[in-house]
Amino acid sequence: MVIFRYLGIMWHASRQRSLLFFALLVLSSLTEGIGLVLLVPLLGTLQEVQSQPTGIVAYIIEGLTFVGVPITLTGLLGAFLALNLLRAVIVYFQTLVSERFRLEVLDGLRTRSFDAILESRWDWVVAQKRSDLSSLLITEVNRIGGALVQSVRLIISLISIGVYVVVAFTLSPVMAAIATVLGGLIFFLMRHQHQVAHRHGMLLSQANKNVQQTVEEGLSGLKLVKILRSENRSSAMMKAIRAKLRGRTLQFAKLNAAMGLIFQIAIALVLVAMLYTGIEVLELELPVLLILIVIFARLSPQIRLVQTQINGLQHTEAVMDNYHDLTREAGKVSEPVLQGNDCEPITLGKSIKLSNVSYSYKTRDARSLNDVSLEIPFRKTTAIMGTSGAGKSTLADILMGLLAPETGTVSVDGHALDAESRLNWRKSVAYMPQDVFLFHDTIRNNLLWADQSASEDDLEAALKKASAEFVYALPEGIETIVGDAGQRLSGGEKQRIALARALLQKPQLLILDEATSALDLANEARIREMIETLHAELTVVIIGHRLPALENADQLIVLESGTVKASGTWESVVQELPSD
Repeated sequence: MVIFRYLGIMWHASRQRSLLFFALLVLSSLTEGIGLVLLVPLLGTLQEVQSQPTGIVAYIIEGLTFVGVPITLTGLLGAFLALNLLRAVIVYFQTLVSERFRLEVLDGLRTRSFDAILESRWDWVVAQKRSDLSSLLITEVNRIGGALVQSVRLIISLISIGVYVVVAFTLSPVMAAIATVLGGLIFFLMRHQHQVAHRHGMLLSQANKNVQQTVEEGLSGLKLVKILRSENRSSAMMKAIRAKLRGRTLQFAKLNAAMGLIFQIAIALVLVAMLYTGIEVLELELPVLLILIVIFARLSPQIRLVQTQINGLQHTEAVMDNYHDLTREAGKVSEPVLQGNDCEPITLGKSIKLSNVSYSYKTRDARSLNDVSLEIPFRKTTAIMGTSGAGKSTLADILMGLLAPETGTVSVDGHALDAESRLNWRKSVAYMPQDVFLFHDTIRNNLLWADQSASEDDLEAALKKASAEFVYALPEGIETIVGDAGQRLSGGEKQRIALARALLQKPQLLILDEATSALDLANEARIREMIETLHAELTVVIIGHRLPALENADQLIVLESGTVKASGTWESVVQELPSD
């Protein structure tokens, strides 16, 4: 049953808090049950002829007498009030514990899934839809949080029902047995609706993913939409996808409403039958009959609540399946995360060598790299040139240690990189892509991602080396907020800040992947000049297709369809290519 999955989540999150929560839950239900039984002698005091109490009522009266409570109207009213005050205090703490527990569980789920994605291999990450990952971390986890609330309420309802049934059996076993059988029959006849709710949950989960994807694509492509004057089309797409989500949600609401209608009619018939049996057949005493009526009246909404909550949990079971599947899948392809003293950067002193390296993506038939062998010399600039799809970016990912070759080896100073040393090697590599990513934060904090212990002098030196002194001329200086993805800065300014961040790492290898291809000629020339000043200080790999950015390299490698077409000095390669 799906509720056990949610209870399992709570139990694994914190056994102590789970036990505390359930203890408070049982105490609140017990005080409510005792309060109901206490109404029997309380109502009995209003009768002229009082019968001798029996069963649980007799035990409660003995207990009250033992603690000195007089069995009078005033005494019983005082005991009833004290009991309800005690229950109110218990419910108060129960609510606080429940909400704190829910938030802790949600934080744990979100952290677990986020960490699983962070620690997964890069080849798995790039194969996922970003909207699916966003939906998992935000929408899906929030729905699981709602299901946890429903689980808690379901447990409360089930315990309350259990207490009501026990009290009813102590007052009239026959009436309680009839009510239990009829209630169980109603519940059994409506079990088919749970399966329907589960199917609706799967459809709703997919509809939420589609909305998430449409929103992300709409915001990412907002500039293109405005240029193309396609606002109406984009709005229509959003309306269509929202209409589908609204339809799925309404279907579930109709299902719940129909079940509620049937349930209310069935419960009304059961109550009428119970009243007739109690008065005409069993001839129950008035206090007992009144308490049974109160119990059955309270049972009705509780049973209905259980029905609704089970439907809601079935509705979110697909979400739970998706969460576990994606998190488990990410966990299967995890790699260790090395931090602090565990992460020892690898020092480069001779060269980086690729020997017969091949790599292919699961989504493609052809290999991105096929039997590639090359050598990148220490403190030299190597340019890698090729058309789109030649394998340049895949080669960059392998050089960085993000991807592991399917065949062949990557060696640093003659030592082949394995799974662990590849992680250490990443610490020695700085990467600067065409589309520079900056966090919506200050320039300082964006730089500190490279080295959190960097001093003011370190930051200033990195900015100066990257020709990014313009930062100090800004109104807020280094504390300037760059905006979402650095939108408040020009393309050239973003590139220079990104280069400063890369240099702050003090890398052994700097990879520039089409880093200047989106810039104007002036900014490209400025970046190129800065890179040339790093010559003999850093091992640099420049990936691109614009000849001026590559011609000053010490070595030029030309890729074509995943293989090395030519390599050597600029002059030798230029002479070699026309002969092919």
